[in-house]
Amino acid sequence: LDMMDGVVSNAVLELELERIPARIAAAGGDGDEATYLRDLESAIRLRMSAVEALVGAGTLTIQAYMDSVGSEISQARQWALAAKRGGRKDLAARALQRMKAMQGEVREMAAAMDAADE
Repeated sequence: LDMMDGVVSNAVLELELERIPARIAAAGGDGDEATYLRDLESAIRLRMSAVEALVGAGTLTIQAYMDSVGSEISQARQWALAAKRGGRKDLAARALQRMKAMQGEVREMAAAMDAADE
């Protein structure tokens, strides 16, 4: 769940970015895990900038963005089920949180697009 290369959803990127300080604190704030998490934070910020640039340049349309988020929702659902079957309720919960964040994002975007059409 820490791989951010294919993530397009801004809601997921923000959610994962918000979790980093708590994860660093839980890791003791020092050592390999904390270093990994700081690197992950940088990767998330970079990914956010990349997605923003793609949207700003018109390379990633709103419809393509929403389609990608829809695919990410399906992937998160599969991760949650696999994690639950594997006895990793912590990962299942994290995947479900991501899924809910993306579903909210899609609802907000669809409502904004409907409002713009009226």
